[in-house]
Amino acid sequence: MFKMPNLKPVVIQVLLVALVVPWLYDRYVAFSPMAVNRPGSFGNVRTFATHRIKYQDRVRNCEDVIMEESLGVAFLSCDPGRDRWNTVMGTFKPENSELDNASIFLYDYSTPGLDDSARLKQLVVDEPDLHPLGLAFDASTSTLYVVNHARHRGSHILILHIDMPSLTTTLVTRFKHPLLHAPNSVQVLGKHELYVTNDHYVRAATSPLLSKIETFSGVPGGSVVYVDTRFPKSAKVVARVPFANGITLLNSSSLAVASSSKSGVYLFDIKEEHDLELKKVVRTPAAVDNLSVDGEGKVLMAGHPFAPALMKVSKGRAKCDVQGSEEEREACACTAPSWVAEWSEAEGLREVYKDDGREFCSSSTVVRDTAKGVGIVSGLYEKGILVFRT
Repeated sequence: MFKMPNLKPVVIQVLLVALVVPWLYDRYVAFSPMAVNRPGSFGNVRTFATHRIKYQDRVRNCEDVIMEESLGVAFLSCDPGRDRWNTVMGTFKPENSELDNASIFLYDYSTPGLDDSARLKQLVVDEPDLHPLGLAFDASTSTLYVVNHARHRGSHILILHIDMPSLTTTLVTRFKHPLLHAPNSVQVLGKHELYVTNDHYVRAATSPLLSKIETFSGVPGGSVVYVDTRFPKSAKVVARVPFANGITLLNSSSLAVASSSKSGVYLFDIKEEHDLELKKVVRTPAAVDNLSVDGEGKVLMAGHPFAPALMKVSKGRAKCDVQGSEEEREACACTAPSWVAEWSEAEGLREVYKDDGREFCSSSTVVRDTAKGVGIVSGLYEKGILVFRT
């Protein structure tokens, strides 16, 4: 009698291949640019009309920059303590109270005739446990939102009211929520309403190994959360993104979210009740960190084209002391390359600045005021900021 073959193992194998092949291809797309961007083969790119690195003796480790064009100023999120406390990269070393003094700075890039030294001013922030990452500013209420990865209070959104004439701040609240377990970047929608990214599902503080597996596997563990800070119960997860990082509104109906492990930018349509619907993913040759949008509607992005170099810098920075011994000063070195690009639907992706780390390292944010023709690039582990003219 004819006996039917057992097709079950074959079906299972076919299904496994169908699942694994797309994932392997995605990881190939994410990691293959590293071969081009490795030391010795990295090609620098310069498209700025002019550029200069400023304030190397005053600021360092500036993770985020936001421009408020109506005021002609930029806010800088800077934390020397990132050398010993980086909850995203997994650095948890004892605090050095003499060195780990984080600050929010205000950079006046527009007032004519000002001396450079007078353009950079420090905001007075009464927060002893300050470790800032992402920033957002609501000019209508003069409210600054700061993602704060505090050592002792846990991660939260620090909400400050700013008195611009005196550059002083008043604490409104330290906003915490169970859904904001790993906050990274924040976008203001209106009064009190926010989109916030969580970069991981498994935080490095919970499990360094699982957090790294999440990063390099590209699983969508990161998230985007909508929340109205007046009504915490309104909070909900509206999207899943692998290593969700920077976030910015393109317009009233579109949102962009950076993925540092997918190596790209997720573009979403904003639906009713603030839900998000994925429109497309723009792949990039670098792990995108933070995002912004300029006056022409172009998405600006900065990131890390060779992740191993950034990881090496992060691992060695715990001993950094810019005024210490030779060994401690050498630990402050930063050689991770930088990458800055812009994207629009009409023109696609264009690289505007690449550096092998010898001029400016570990780029994390780029912003640009097209009307005034000035922009800023910050570096996660760099001294100073790169100011450019277009």
